[in-house]
Amino acid sequence: MAEFDFKAPTSQAEYDEMKKLLRSQISDDQLDDVVGGNDDLKGKTKIPWTCHFCGATIMCKAIQDAAKHMTKCPNNPFK
Repeated sequence: MAEFDFKAPTSQAEYDEMKKLLRSQISDDQLDDVVGGNDDLKGKTKIPWTCHFCGATIMCKAIQDAAKHMTKCPNNPFK
């Protein structure tokens, strides 16, 4: 599959086939390197994050802090 040829699966069979293909292309070592999920800032100091829509700077302790702001952001065009 070329990197530009992507078709979203439209059935469970297509999804299972795509999942099997992707799993065959990822080695166990690469999977072991992926840890922490989306909470990779836990235990670290807070880092500043600036909202692209309203310009507010938020001290994020977890990635979810930015997502929480986006649900309340007055300039968020996607809500």
